[in-house]
Amino acid sequence: MALVLCDDRRRLLATGGHILVRGGAGSGKTTISLAKASADLAAGVLGRDGKALFLSFARATVARVAEQAIGTLPREHIGRIEINTYHGFAWSVLKSHAYLLCARQGVSLLLPAQARGRLAGLDGTARLSRQRQLFDEEGLIAFDLFPALLTELFTRVPVLAQAYGGAYPLIIVDEFQDTNAEEWAMIEQLGRRSRIIALGDPKQRIYDFKGADPKRFDEFIAAFRPTEFDFKGENRRSAGTQITNFADDMIGGVFGAATYAGVTVTRYPDTRFRGMSLNPLKRAVLAAAGRLRRGGGEWSLAILVPANSLAAGIFDYMGQAEHGLPSYPVEILVSAEGPMLAANLIALLLEPCEHANHLGARVLEGLAAFELGKSETAPQAAITNAARYRVLATKVRAEGDAALGKLVIGRGVETLIQQVAALVLTGDPMTDWRAVRRLLDDNARAEIKAVGKEARHMRLLRRGAQIEGRLAEAWRSRGCYRDARVLLSAAVVEDQFAATTRPHLGVTVMTIHKAKGKEFDEVIVFEGAYQRYLQRQDAEGYRAARFNLHVAATRARRAVNIMTPQNDPSPLLP
Repeated sequence: MALVLCDDRRRLLATGGHILVRGGAGSGKTTISLAKASADLAAGVLGRDGKALFLSFARATVARVAEQAIGTLPREHIGRIEINTYHGFAWSVLKSHAYLLCARQGVSLLLPAQARGRLAGLDGTARLSRQRQLFDEEGLIAFDLFPALLTELFTRVPVLAQAYGGAYPLIIVDEFQDTNAEEWAMIEQLGRRSRIIALGDPKQRIYDFKGADPKRFDEFIAAFRPTEFDFKGENRRSAGTQITNFADDMIGGVFGAATYAGVTVTRYPDTRFRGMSLNPLKRAVLAAAGRLRRGGGEWSLAILVPANSLAAGIFDYMGQAEHGLPSYPVEILVSAEGPMLAANLIALLLEPCEHANHLGARVLEGLAAFELGKSETAPQAAITNAARYRVLATKVRAEGDAALGKLVIGRGVETLIQQVAALVLTGDPMTDWRAVRRLLDDNARAEIKAVGKEARHMRLLRRGAQIEGRLAEAWRSRGCYRDARVLLSAAVVEDQFAATTRPHLGVTVMTIHKAKGKEFDEVIVFEGAYQRYLQRQDAEGYRAARFNLHVAATRARRAVNIMTPQNDPSPLLP
């Protein structure tokens, strides 16, 4: 596909040194940065063996950029443009060299699901100190430590920094507006030995709660004196619509038009008193899906919501035939930590039990980890429950399963263990996984039922062929699912850094933060009566909500429908 170049883009291709590119969603920032990398390779600017490195936060973006590179760049250049996430690149360095910074000979990844349990009840400086302690003493690296450790490593071992600078003389950093202070320090360190092209859109900044800062562009300019380019106002994603105009007006809070092509604002009626709070949304989804199906070919529709709990509720409701509407199952993308911990408990129950009296203790410890890790921040009630489970687990290890009767939760665990023992496994991972999950669903204890429900959101055996394959191989070679948890963990670690190559076709529900880096034919932005985009009635609350809605609207290529309660409509909308 031929690249159409304006004068500014031609000038960018001829520019040396550091570069800063601002531009809105769909303005072509990624396209021109890849073209720049290709032009530098063709001109020999990167040397005989040097590569260009493209970094982004979202795996979906990495997959899309890789696909775009294959479709637009000369074949001989594709192998010399490496496309990765910030975390994926940092881990590729740290897993081989971070041992130089701690007392351990090897290091391991502390998965986010595991980190939640190890860091429960901590925040701020205490949380960071504990993360550093886990690294120094156990060689465990939490994701939050990646940029700081990489910066420290390159500072303390300059020969290593020089080697990576030589390997990647050009580094393109995407979503620059969302970098926190530690990530900025890492980029600044990389920029000492490599040229940096920073791509960003100030209007897409939605990670202030993780340290993103509007001054980041000024810091880049002060540090590198880059040549600046601004492609604001250009829109190639939703051409022929006024979606970008609407989203930009959303930021300012002043809408310059009565209507916008491609944009619908729906104030839906309150049907909560009939137990039908999601009924208006389902009707809108069915109508949009029908329209897209009739258009022929592949299509995608996203339902974007402000909270994981609302996404889960929509996922369940869409699969039910209620209130005169048919069942219409959809896909879901939620935070993976809760489903991962639930899956770990299922994997435990699939493993052969060689020490029967220890299984009850391990199940209780798994329940404790689930309590602490299913939410991003564990509430005090979860911390208290987890402590009770661990105390009981200690008693069970000392006294055997007879100790399970000392707490109500223990009796639920005892029933679960008995049912698992009676289960005849087939050797088919999908069948056996679902059989164990059904036991969790049918348990009398709500705490255990919750594990089964959360496990459904992982959709392990539908989208995780590698996990199913590993379990199947274990059964073929050993006649059982020995080390199922180890196999699960290895697959999850691999998945953490893999690009999301499967397109989201049909209907998918997710939070706005999960939608970052993705595109869909149509988008429905929905807020419930209690789960709202505007969560704080102050200036920062309004700013965050406007930026979130800007990102949500600009995920759409053809149309966006924003749905807000009729009896209490969002004050952010026209």
